[in-house]
Amino acid sequence: MQCLNDRVWFKCKTSVFRAAITKLGFNDTRKPELLETGDCWWWIGAAGERRNDSATDFYKQIEAEAIRAGRGQGKVSSIHLLPQEIDLERLEAEIATQAVIGIQRVICELIANSLNDGKLWSATLTGHAVKAGVRTKDGDAYLAIFAEGFPDARMIAVILNAVPYMTADDWMAEPGGAMGIEPETGQIIYSGIISAQSQAAILAAFSSEDS
Repeated sequence: MQCLNDRVWFKCKTSVFRAAITKLGFNDTRKPELLETGDCWWWIGAAGERRNDSATDFYKQIEAEAIRAGRGQGKVSSIHLLPQEIDLERLEAEIATQAVIGIQRVICELIANSLNDGKLWSATLTGHAVKAGVRTKDGDAYLAIFAEGFPDARMIAVILNAVPYMTADDWMAEPGGAMGIEPETGQIIYSGIISAQSQAAILAAFSSEDS
């Protein structure tokens, strides 16, 4: 965009609507570590409606903003169009939410696999090992979660909360082991009865055909 010449901005056109888009770099935010979670971050800095010969035309408004922002600098400024603190906080929350959803999906897939074949299934989450297994005894189905190397109790809560229809009161720590397996160094085991409702929900959403 010619009116925004302090950095590269691209025009986006859809019907009568217009937007100014730029590619963000590590120096464009106060939290550059957030940008490392993706290969490329494109940012819509402003959007509006194209209205020729009108004071409310998007291009005229964005040019006037850039001139005001750069007053005293001898050039226009589009810094105000870059991500602000509230934008970074929202991005951080969205990334955390996506991570929780991804972790809980992996846990449910492990449980679904174990429900199908009765074996202990494992995966690596954030560099640490987690296992899940289901065994039937006296008509009840017991689920055990083996978590290894997770220093943050909040991560354990995320893992256990992945199982539908099971609450914190349904879980019990097993320092002596579960399913005939003793905990290894740095490993913690939790077990609980997994209801038929919970089993059905997991198998419906995470059957082996979909994994």
